[in-house]
Amino acid sequence: MNHHHAYERDYLNWYRRTNDTTGEAFDPTLFVHLAQQQWSDRPALAAAFARCTAQWARNELYTYFLAPMHRPARWKFAGSLFLDHPTLGTLLVDVLHDADAPGGLSIGGMEYFDRVLGRPTSAAEMEGVRLKMGAQNEAQRNVN
Repeated sequence: MNHHHAYERDYLNWYRRTNDTTGEAFDPTLFVHLAQQQWSDRPALAAAFARCTAQWARNELYTYFLAPMHRPARWKFAGSLFLDHPTLGTLLVDVLHDADAPGGLSIGGMEYFDRVLGRPTSAAEMEGVRLKMGAQNEAQRNVN
């Protein structure tokens, strides 16, 4: 009988997670300021961060800003950008196309990149790695 109760509890927890449209409160103030500083050529992204008032933690490495039940229909990936945060370190921010949002963009979530790598990094360092990898991939395509 205990197994049956554990299954029901697990199912109920899963159901609550996947149907949660409230999330946890999120204060985007610092993120808006950082986006204005670091992405000054993209003001729509600071405005997109300002609309992030709730969060859904996937795990200790990733946080969503879009409710689980809305992700399948609204996750229209536009790209990712690195952002330096004074206490969280380097973040990889997922940007989404959003026709309903001012500026046409929303923030889908962010990955805590320093936690993933297990060491401090910077947005500039990670962007350099991305550019180097892109150049290597392009060179490899030209060889083939």
